[in-house]
Amino acid sequence: MSHAPADRVNAVELAGRAATLERRLGLSQLPRLAEAGALDGTQVTAQLEFGTFDGRTTIAVRVDGEVFLACQRCLKPCACAVDEAGTLVVVASDTDEVPGGYEPLLGDAERLSIVDVIEEQVLLGLPLVPLHETAAECGAVATAFAAVEDEPAVDETQKPFANLRELLEKGKR
Repeated sequence: MSHAPADRVNAVELAGRAATLERRLGLSQLPRLAEAGALDGTQVTAQLEFGTFDGRTTIAVRVDGEVFLACQRCLKPCACAVDEAGTLVVVASDTDEVPGGYEPLLGDAERLSIVDVIEEQVLLGLPLVPLHETAAECGAVATAFAAVEDEPAVDETQKPFANLRELLEKGKR
């Protein structure tokens, strides 16, 4: 994904200064999130703290906000809170060793896309199955769903060997 030049930062320089960046992004700035099903109204705030560890560039990233997704019960938009944090170390290739306590971030530390970093953390914080917090928020669909759940289960006990005696006796004749 190609982002605007202002999105690219020199993480090595920022780490040398122990800089902190803050960004507030909407859905239009997060294309991978839109591909994942996020809806209008999505807003996230991110804080990125740059540093170094053993001569390597690190980023402590924290994202929070609301991502609107389709509720899997009623298919209407529901707000999913995102509060995700991670400690990353920038690596040039996926074979580079990563120190304990850090997650690898594959990329060029001198031309790093901060939107990609933020977007990745938001994607990690999304629920597997987005749902409204209560079924009542889903409206009529929830009422119909609850009625189906309240119906008593039909007890169909299967007895696979019920007629085995008959079969064995037929075989003896």
